[in-house]
Amino acid sequence: MTATERYEQRLVKVKPLLDAFFSWLEEQNVSGKGKLAKAVRYALNEKKYLYTFLEDGNVPIDNNRAENATRPFAVGRKNWLFNNTERGAKCSAILYSIISTAQANGLDAEKYLTELFSQPHGTILLPWKH
Repeated sequence: MTATERYEQRLVKVKPLLDAFFSWLEEQNVSGKGKLAKAVRYALNEKKYLYTFLEDGNVPIDNNRAENATRPFAVGRKNWLFNNTERGAKCSAILYSIISTAQANGLDAEKYLTELFSQPHGTILLPWKH
C-alpha cells in the first residue's frame, strides 16, 4: 500500500480500537503501586506516542526494525565481558556496529567486510548503498 492508503486504513481500522482502549483505561479505578496501576498509568502517559503512527502512513506501526537492529548489541554485550582488554571490547563493538549498518542498508555483510578490508589503509567505504 502507499503511505496515503496506509494512513486511511489506520484511521478506519486502528483508530477506533485505540480510542476504545484508552476510553476503557480512563474508566479504570486503579490506585497504589501495584503492577496493574503502573501499567494503566504508563499506557495513559504514552497515549500521544501510541497515536503517532496514525498521523502519517510512512511511520511504521511497530519498531521491529529498530529492535532487530539492536539485538546483536545485546548478545555482544554478554560476549564483551570475556574480552581480554578494553580495546578488544571496543573493537568488537565497532565491528558489530559496522555489520549492523551494512545489513540494515541491504548489503551482504561478508562481501562488504571483504571489500572494506581489501582497501588501502585510510580508505573510507561507507556501509550503505549509493
